[in-house]
Amino acid sequence: MLDTVENIFPFTMDLKDDEGNIWGTVSVIPSKESYKRDILLMDVHEGNFSVRSITELLNMLEKRNVSLEEKKKVLDFLAERLLFLEQVLP
Repeated sequence: MLDTVENIFPFTMDLKDDEGNIWGTVSVIPSKESYKRDILLMDVHEGNFSVRSITELLNMLEKRNVSLEEKKKVLDFLAERLLFLEQVLP
């Protein structure tokens, strides 16, 4: 089911710099533990990071000089995906 669902509702969002180059990806996936979700930041240059909270993710984006508009897009994406996962997964 998740394969079909992921085709309709992708669990990743590309992050782009001011020139439109992709520098990373944010991902929301089900955790190994029931009722929990993992938020990942995959940076092309610095590697992968699991973040404990949305605030921690925003702080990491701030350190990378991500624009306010891009941060808003990330928050909208996270809210949408977390709500979706809450509805379809135990």
